[in-house]
This record gives sequence, C-alpha cells and structure tokens, in this order.
Amino acid sequence: MSYTVNTLRNMTRSCEMMRDRVKAVVFKPDERKVLNITFGPTAAAELVGRTPEALAKAEKEGRLAPPKQLNNGRRYYTLEDLTHIRKALNIHPGKLAHENAVVVAVQNFKGGVGKSTITKHFADFLALNGYSVLVIDCDPQASTTTMFDIQPEALIDEEETLGNFLSPRSTFDDFRKAIRETAWPTIKIVPSSLGLQDAEWDLTATLTEGGQAVREGLQRLRIGIDSIINDFDVVLLDPPPAMGFLGLNVMAAATGMLIPVPARQLDYLSTIHFMDTIAENIEILEDHGTPVDYGFIRVVCSAYTPSKPGEADMWKMMKATYANFLLNQPILASEEIKNATQAFRSIYESKPSAAHATYQRCRDNLNAVFGEVLNEIHEQWPSKSISRRSSDTAGSVAA
Repeated sequence: MSYTVNTLRNMTRSCEMMRDRVKAVVFKPDERKVLNITFGPTAAAELVGRTPEALAKAEKEGRLAPPKQLNNGRRYYTLEDLTHIRKALNIHPGKLAHENAVVVAVQNFKGGVGKSTITKHFADFLALNGYSVLVIDCDPQASTTTMFDIQPEALIDEEETLGNFLSPRSTFDDFRKAIRETAWPTIKIVPSSLGLQDAEWDLTATLTEGGQAVREGLQRLRIGIDSIINDFDVVLLDPPPAMGFLGLNVMAAATGMLIPVPARQLDYLSTIHFMDTIAENIEILEDHGTPVDYGFIRVVCSAYTPSKPGEADMWKMMKATYANFLLNQPILASEEIKNATQAFRSIYESKPSAAHATYQRCRDNLNAVFGEVLNEIHEQWPSKSISRRSSDTAGSVAA
C-alpha cells in the first residue's frame, strides 16, 4: 500500500473514531438520537391550533388524556401527545388524502449557503406543526442524512437505497424500500449513501443510448416520488451542489423551489449564474419530454447579519432585485443554529446554548421564515389555498 493511500486511510479511521466519540457524547446513553422535547400547555395549544382552555375542556370531558406531570406539578406534553391530540380533535393541518404532496427543492449550486441546514430545520418545523414529511437527501456529501443520525457509510452494502433506485441498471422497483425512519414520528428520510455518486455516473452513461433511456434517466426520481406522493404532506429535496443527472432528477421531480442566498456579494453574483443555468436545464428537460412547472419559486436570504453594513446593503439590493420572489424575512445568522448543527441537531431539538431570549429570537425568526414557505405550500393544495377560495367566492358573488 502506498504512503498516500495508507495516510488517507489512517486519517479516515481517525475521523470516524472521533465522530463516534462526539456522537456518543451528544446522544448518550443511547446510540441513536432520541427526541427529548416537551411542551407546556400554552406551547402545545399553539402548535395544534387550539387554546389551552380548549385542551383543558377536552381533557375534562374525557376526549383527551390528561397531560403528564413533573414532581413539581408542572404539566407537559410530548411530541407523540401532540399527534394524539390532533387525531382525537380531528385537526388536519396538512392536505387532503387525495391531494399530492408538495415537493420542495432547497437548491443552490454554491456551497456554504445553508441548503442542508435549512432542509433539516424546515423538516423539523413542519413536523412540529403536524405535517407528514419525507426528506430525500440527493447530495453525495450526505450532510442532511448525518443530521438525521444515519451514517452514510453504513449503507454501503445495502441494496435498497436511493442510489440503487436511480441507477438505470435497476428496474423501477418499489421506491418505498429506500425510506427510513427518523427520531421524529412524522419525518421519514431517503438517506444519501456512498452509492449515490455511482448512480450519477450510471445516469450520465445513458446519454450514449439517447431517446427513451435518457428520458427515463431524467425522470427516475420523479417516478419514485409519484409512487408515494399521497402518503406525505411535503417532500423536501436536498440536491447536490452541481447540475449533473442527479441535479436534473431533482429539478424534474420538484414542484416548488426555495433558493438560499446569503447577503454577500459573491453569493449574490453566483446566484445569477445559478438561475440562468436552472433555466437552461429546464429547457433541456422539456426538450427530452420532461415538462417542469413549479408552483412557486422563492429566494430566502440566509445567514444574515443586519449589523454588518455590507450585508445590510446586499439585503436592500436583494429586495430590489428579487421583489416578490424574496421572502420577507431573512434567516438571521445565529450561534444557536451553529451550535445545534455541530451537535447533529436543529434548534427545534435543542436546548438554549446561551441566554433563553437569544434562543427564542432565533426560533421565532425561523418560524417566521418557514411560515412564509408554508403559505406557499398551502397554495398548492385546493383544500388549503386562500387565493383559490377567494377566487371561488368572488366568482359566486359575480354570478
């Protein structure tokens, strides 16, 4: 074995050992992440869309089980309790059973813009608010997979993976087999694996076959998602940072796009190229019989520090440039997010790392941002769309 190979393998082993030591500290005494999230009566009521008094009344009437209590008498609810409450009170925040999930790609080619962090936090936000979520990690770097406590290298010998499903060497077998459980009861994930890069090469090879082979290669992820499209409210795609066949599969499968752009000049300029490339590749998809029509495209300013003059100026420029396509709320840079992700968590799974007020500001900011995206998602479902109901009302009045 050469010096270079031996050195790289030794470094890999050292990194794996340190990673396991870090996870042992973070998740102890369990090997896997366990959610330890509880809610007081006010927070629980807000999440299910009722008042604390309404929950107390339902409990008194026997429609709900009483909340758990600590030794000091404090009442609390778990994440599972919220699910039971919604079911018992017939609260359905998501779509109707026959409606399709909204498939959102969190997309930008540039690294360091927060794609995986946003995907993880958005998934947790949706789950907290009662939505059923499938996360599909399409990035061979597997950052989102790792944050959901799945080790990509553990899937190397697995046959039921996204990489195997996407490979043109396989048949269109059951996509469900690649779906894994997470610590969140209403979040499932199709993790990234080491074989995903092989699938990219296999898909690229279909170019030599042309015609139907290329068309199937571009649509494999869409076909897989179509097989489970009614089972979830939202499907979140974390794409690779480059536009190869994997990226084209993501674009073909998505029905909405969220584009993270930090308020920095280089990121702003690179996004110009990104959007032009996206448009060109959509034309390529359509030329190969794969029509693409997104219900919404929104830009979110990520990791924003308003106290920095340069970023404040860029925020103004972004508002002037993107206008109605830019979310009203930027994602503020926060040590809380950084500390949480270093512990393989979102802030929705974490306790405050500093002052509680700082943690709450960060959480409130994310809630506001994701609330805007959730409104866009609702507009894709006829049963939830405010604009469609308004239009129907106007039509009835006009009639």
